[in-house]
Amino acid sequence: MDTEHVSLRINSTFYDMFGEYLLFIKEVFPEVKKICGKHNITVTYDDVAFSVPEEEYTPNIILEDLRCIDTDRTIFICLRAQKTGWRPSPQDIDRMTLNEYPELVDFIGNVSITELGIMHALKPFDRYIDGELTQLPPVKHALFYFRKPGYLDEITNSQKEHYTNKTNGMDKYVLDMEIAKAKDLIFDTKEEFDDIENFNHNISISEYKARWNPELNIEEQLTEYSREFERLNDREPLDYFVGIHKKYLPEEKQGGLCDFKYGTHSLKDIMVQDIINAMKIEFPENF
Repeated sequence: MDTEHVSLRINSTFYDMFGEYLLFIKEVFPEVKKICGKHNITVTYDDVAFSVPEEEYTPNIILEDLRCIDTDRTIFICLRAQKTGWRPSPQDIDRMTLNEYPELVDFIGNVSITELGIMHALKPFDRYIDGELTQLPPVKHALFYFRKPGYLDEITNSQKEHYTNKTNGMDKYVLDMEIAKAKDLIFDTKEEFDDIENFNHNISISEYKARWNPELNIEEQLTEYSREFERLNDREPLDYFVGIHKKYLPEEKQGGLCDFKYGTHSLKDIMVQDIINAMKIEFPENF
């Protein structure tokens, strides 16, 4: 039985997802790592957010995000909610990024960086590697988790601006349409490569609920996530990381999401099960 390795990461908007990021790094990943270790599979966790330079974001963040997905195209994990995220303009993408990923020119200004990551994962994508144009295959397993919008009934209008792309007055119908469009993007993209021979791709979508907890503090969650990442990767404290991202937090920092449920099951259990099932498909000889 050979030793296998898989690198996991989450693709999502960041500032409205601290609860889910903490759930993954503190509960989901350790259990996945423990199970995989028993089957001679090493698992690591990476996050492109920690690749930002000490002073500030640069256009290279998009390049780093795409490269991070390409590091391991075995399992793609994506969390989606009611926030579409940052939509880069042509000025936000530097020449180095376009030279390496020439197909980006078709999407600039039309999609958010989160949606761009989804298309990059689900589509065959051209990339220049060592000067040679190479077509990357779609990821083998794409696991999507959509947060239902019910929690928005429990928060203030100013907090809603943090958890959606809209301002006051966004009703449930509009939010449901936002989720529907995100799902359409996934399935429409999937259809483009359904006829690829001998490629057993797997795409799943699960919807979950979250509970609003007014006792949580998103700045404390950001710090806790940073410390967990440092511990996992045996790194020195990344105080600059917290300093950079604090700039993008809303003024109203009290309150956060927790108690993530998929029906009667915890989201943690569902994610662990999905990831392990993907591992079993990829490495049947190890199970």
